[in-house]
Amino acid sequence: MAGLILIIVLAVAAWAASLYLHPFGRCLKCGGTGRNKGSSRKRFGECRRCKGSGRRRRLGARAIHRGAVSLADKDRARKGRK
Repeated sequence: MAGLILIIVLAVAAWAASLYLHPFGRCLKCGGTGRNKGSSRKRFGECRRCKGSGRRRRLGARAIHRGAVSLADKDRARKGRK
């Protein structure tokens, strides 16, 4: 049982590290191209979901980055007091 819990904790830690290092994934609607499905060579239209970037934030990436920034701010404040 302890081994299973350890594996789950390690998997969650690996997922969180992956989110921190690679917060963006390809847009699922346009497939990462940035074009909408009706685009052609003569008529180009941007994907509405990603606004033409072809990227989207992965689920949980915003929370991981907010947590990392707040921890860094707390560390800077703690070091500034000494």
